[in-house]
Amino acid sequence: MPGNAARVAVTLPDGQELRAQLHERRHAPDGWQYRVGITIWAPDSNGRAEPAEHGVWLDACHVRPLPGADYSRIPTRTTPADGRQAWTLQDLPHRPGHPGTRLIHIIGCHPGTPLTLDQALHALQQPRTVPCHTCKAATSLPTPT
Repeated sequence: MPGNAARVAVTLPDGQELRAQLHERRHAPDGWQYRVGITIWAPDSNGRAEPAEHGVWLDACHVRPLPGADYSRIPTRTTPADGRQAWTLQDLPHRPGHPGTRLIHIIGCHPGTPLTLDQALHALQQPRTVPCHTCKAATSLPTPT
């Protein structure tokens, strides 16, 4: 198991439970979220199935600790709510038939240019800029009045 990972149980939307690797946790204004890696089958370059890890941020209600697991080495972050750099901006390139776009993430979801609250709100006013659905960046930003 990687150095800073621990096993957890993850509950899927249909109620199934499986094991995953916990890589990181963060306390956002709306509660705890956990970045887990779930091993699934994915096609390789020859079209054959091979195991691959899929990473996703999940709310606390979908992740539970396993007895005996050591969570002391899991990176833990707190998302500041005071205007400090708490978001990042990711530029997605233009593809044929799809214009480029920009995603606002809660810091730690995806590498990118760090933003303050004012910068994140200003960026969201620009065309083709949206909050990330995976990290629920929209819930960490105040609604414009």
